[in-house]
Amino acid sequence: MSTEDRREQLLDAGVELFGRRPYDEVSIDEIARAAGISRGLLYHYFPTKRDFVVAVLRRAVDVVTALTAPDPELPPVERIDAALDAFLDYAENHAAAYATLFTTRGGGDPEIRAVMDEGRERRVDILLDGIAGQLLADGSAARESPVLRSAVRGWISFVEGVLLRWLAERDLDRDQLRVLLREALIGAIAAAGRVDPRLGLAAGPG
Repeated sequence: MSTEDRREQLLDAGVELFGRRPYDEVSIDEIARAAGISRGLLYHYFPTKRDFVVAVLRRAVDVVTALTAPDPELPPVERIDAALDAFLDYAENHAAAYATLFTTRGGGDPEIRAVMDEGRERRVDILLDGIAGQLLADGSAARESPVLRSAVRGWISFVEGVLLRWLAERDLDRDQLRVLLREALIGAIAAAGRVDPRLGLAAGPG
C-alpha cells in the first residue's frame, strides 16, 4: 500500500471512530487497531494524536462541504432542503463527534478552532454562491455584501446550536427541523436584502 493510500485509510478509520465516540475518548491504540496497523506505524504518519485529530477534522470538513453543496439544477427551496438533508444525515451518523466539537467549539486548541472556522467560511461561500444569489434581486452582489455574509454566517451558528439540541432531545421530527432551518436561512437572507440596498429581494423563492 502506498504512503498516500495508507494515510487515507487512517483518516477513514478516524472519521468512523470519531463518529461513534468523542475524539478525546479514542486512544491511539484503538485507532491503530481499527486501521490494522501498529501504534508505531500510526506515529510514522501522524507524530501526535492531535495531528491525527486535526487531519481527520479537515477530512470531515471536505466531506461536509461536498455533501452540502447546493444542486444548481434544483429550484432554491428544494436546493436548500437537499443540502440540509445531507447535513442532517452526516450529523446523525457522526453524532458523538458533532456533539463534542460543537459543544466545546474546539476547546483550547487554536488549530482545531481554525479548522472549524475554515469549514464555516467555506459553507458561507457556498451558500452565497449557490443559494443566496438566487433569492436576491442582484445575486452578483452577494459575495461583496458584509451584511449578507454576516447574516449567513450567523445562520450557520444557529444551525449548529439547534442541531446540538435536536441530537440531545429529539423533540422535533426531522421534517420540522429541516423546515425550521430552511425558513431561518430564507429569513436571514431576506433581512440582509432589506438592510443592504444593493441586494434587493427577488419576487420570492420557488
